[in-house]
Amino acid sequence: MKIKRMTATFGSLDHETLELEEGLNILTLPNEGGKSTWCAFLRVMLYGLNTRERDKKGFLADKTRYQPWSGAAMEGELLCSWRGRDILIRRYQKGSTPMGGFEAVYADTGAPVAELNADNVGDVMIGVSRSVYERSAFLGQSALTVSQTPELEKRLAAVVSSGEDGVSASQVSDTLSDWRRKRQYHTRGAIPTLENRRSELELALDNARDVTTQIRNSRLNIDRYEELRAKLKHQLDLYKAQSASAQADAYGRAAAELKQAQEQLQKLEEQVPEGGFPPKKALEQGRDEVALLRSVDASLKQAGKEVPPAKAALESAQEAAQDNVFSGDAASARAKAQEVRHSVEELKRQENTATRSRWLFPLIFGVLAIGGAGWALLARGSAFLPGFGAAGVLAVLAIVFGIVWSGKKKKCAAAIQKALADCHAADLAAVDAHAEDYCARLAEADRLRADLERTEKAEADLTQQRQTHWTNLRTLVDAFAPEVKDVFGFSAAITRALTLLDSLEKAEERQENAQRLFDTVASHGKGVAGALAEQPAMPLEQAQAGFQEAERRLNQYHNELSMAMGYNSAKGGAEAIQAEIEAIDQQLEHYHLDYDALGIALEALEEADAEMRNRFSPELNRRAGIYLSQLTGGRYAKVRLNREMEAGAEERDGVATRDVISLSRGTADQLWLAVRLAVCDLALPQDEPCPLVLDEALVNFDDQRLKPALELLEQLSQRRQILLFTCQSREQRAMDERGGRHAQ
Repeated sequence: MKIKRMTATFGSLDHETLELEEGLNILTLPNEGGKSTWCAFLRVMLYGLNTRERDKKGFLADKTRYQPWSGAAMEGELLCSWRGRDILIRRYQKGSTPMGGFEAVYADTGAPVAELNADNVGDVMIGVSRSVYERSAFLGQSALTVSQTPELEKRLAAVVSSGEDGVSASQVSDTLSDWRRKRQYHTRGAIPTLENRRSELELALDNARDVTTQIRNSRLNIDRYEELRAKLKHQLDLYKAQSASAQADAYGRAAAELKQAQEQLQKLEEQVPEGGFPPKKALEQGRDEVALLRSVDASLKQAGKEVPPAKAALESAQEAAQDNVFSGDAASARAKAQEVRHSVEELKRQENTATRSRWLFPLIFGVLAIGGAGWALLARGSAFLPGFGAAGVLAVLAIVFGIVWSGKKKKCAAAIQKALADCHAADLAAVDAHAEDYCARLAEADRLRADLERTEKAEADLTQQRQTHWTNLRTLVDAFAPEVKDVFGFSAAITRALTLLDSLEKAEERQENAQRLFDTVASHGKGVAGALAEQPAMPLEQAQAGFQEAERRLNQYHNELSMAMGYNSAKGGAEAIQAEIEAIDQQLEHYHLDYDALGIALEALEEADAEMRNRFSPELNRRAGIYLSQLTGGRYAKVRLNREMEAGAEERDGVATRDVISLSRGTADQLWLAVRLAVCDLALPQDEPCPLVLDEALVNFDDQRLKPALELLEQLSQRRQILLFTCQSREQRAMDERGGRHAQ
């Protein structure tokens, strides 16, 4: 698994994006720059947000700690590569539940990823539970140490066992111990319960055998406690006589409470600006308007990105609409094409007429000329010359008409060619097609112009909305915080004002309550302590408790007397009690056998668990030792880690193991980092390695040991993506010297 991009509205992050690469990513961010927030965001995207977690003294739950500062809903996206495909994971606000909504889709198709849901993302993609991931590849700030959990124990045991890793030895031991405790644990469990019940039955049996003694004892106790109750009642009566003197104390306390409430209210009122605050409802509306202003700013930013492309598209379409034949609108272009069509069709009709006339008139005149010549030959005499003269004239006319119509035909053909050539077309169909293409280009330009106008109008509307919201907020906040200059200042000022108003309301309510209490106490007077003829012989609480206990005991002994007298009149009770005692004896025998068998099973499990630890502990220590040697330049070569994850290191030439608490802070961090890396090798799946996250993990490394640490991380990044968050620039300088890759 490799992370490509994270986008978060989470804590101090407001729609911020972090682009990542394969291999080692060094992320240099300043203090309060979001390093730990990005780490927590990644953990929440993988394993979800625990909304049932509650704030405690000195501790904030994640849902409170990472509530977006901007006031927006908590949400985020995670783009990662998994099993050869890009997966987009989204978590968002659902109802009132932060990060309650979930979506996992393939980035290229948008199709849902069937095997992923809100609860199993981390378990499926990382391959381990959250507790294992946090103790291996997720190194939070100041959290390098590794603690033992059943889940981590299962994963490590699976390295050296061919069986299933669904249960750990400690879990089995806990289960067997729990079963054993259910049978007997001090005064609890089935065995003590049955034994207690048997004792009760034996007592009941004794009572049944000698109920007369019980009746006599109950009556004696009743008499004794009635006498005690009378004495305690006298003590309580004496305390009632002291109530008048208690009035003075009550008056003093009420007066002190009223004074404190008035002083608190006065201090809060001194914090109110001279002009006061706007109404609370107006401030709450202002808080909502801040959120609207932020939303409008985001939309306006997006609209501003859309205008230049729209302008460029319109300019390109307008340039494409330019034509060397047609101009104007679509109607003008179509009219011009129709005009060309009519002109060409008319010229073609003239050409056809000239073609027919070119042969028709010469033929007619030729026939007439031949007829005249024939007539002249036949007539001879005086008609000969006129006949031949007329025939000659007709022959000349035939030739002239032929030449004239042939010329007209050529002129029509030339005019047709010129009209088509002016339109750059071979025929009328091409003229029409050219005109329609010009109209289509005009329509596209008009469409893009309309799109641009809509986009510009939307931008203008958003600008107007922003100005309106800004003016409203400026007007609202100027009354009590004129120094505010930005949206964050508006939000902070309004929040402070609302908080102060709430405190004022509570202080006023406290003063009103104190005043009512004082008035009530004062209505009974200031109180005067009076002398009593007899003082109580015991504390009031003791007298009250004793009186209540006497009442309870009297009720108890009256009930026992009634039960004993009723039992005394019953028949056959002893036989039923004896039968129940025998049944309990059989159950006790069965539970004792179970208890012994479970003890034997626990001893066998402890021996098997010890053997299993001896199998996986050396491998974990061996790998951790290799990493520690690289991190310390060979000074420490061995690591000793027991089942409880208590660590120690041994120098290369040393003979004793130094406990981690005896090492320097930097060397201890190097030891725990080595253990973490070894746990990653053994506990995490290797076919789809998950990212290694380190938040300020190298902060205590000196410059000499920083370089081998970075070299080791760069080696590991060849097979596993690594995210190293740091507030210092030395890691980046060291990588730049080595030519390493990073993300800023």
